[in-house]
Amino acid sequence: MQKTPERHRERLVAPGLWWGGVVVASVSVGWLLLVATSPFVAAGVGLLTLLIAGAGLWRYGSLLVTAEPGRLRAGDAHLEAPDLGTVEALDPASWRAALDRAGTDRAFLLTRPWIDRGVRVEVADPADPTPYWLVSTRRPDALSRAVGQTGAPTDTGDPTDERTIDGQEARDEGDA
Repeated sequence: MQKTPERHRERLVAPGLWWGGVVVASVSVGWLLLVATSPFVAAGVGLLTLLIAGAGLWRYGSLLVTAEPGRLRAGDAHLEAPDLGTVEALDPASWRAALDRAGTDRAFLLTRPWIDRGVRVEVADPADPTPYWLVSTRRPDALSRAVGQTGAPTDTGDPTDERTIDGQEARDEGDA
């Protein structure tokens, strides 16, 4: 029986409170301009502010983190299976400590301020000047399991083979 590797897919979307802040800021700009200009100008500039700030927040929060067979992708950056080293899931306290000490200037950071946990992925390529990656994720355990399973599917020939990952059955936990 052929087992497919566990996959992980997550978009680092900004929380609703941040979107509410964009709306409040846009209304505030429109309201301030209403005092000095006509209602049409105030409404137009307020709407333009909403569109620009909303587009910026959407772009900032549209990064995708995926682990699939043979690859970890974090935004536009990716690591292939031979270059993937050890993976460590970091809880909020460990995540803060990893970001606070910022062990090296050469580390690759893909972080979002609204996500308080992540993973640390060692880069196994000796030619790569980046020693490790710190990647934000809401589900660090699922991502670390998926990165740990990025090799090709294995066929044991045993149809009753029920291998698990960390005591859990291997399955797709990614967002659809």
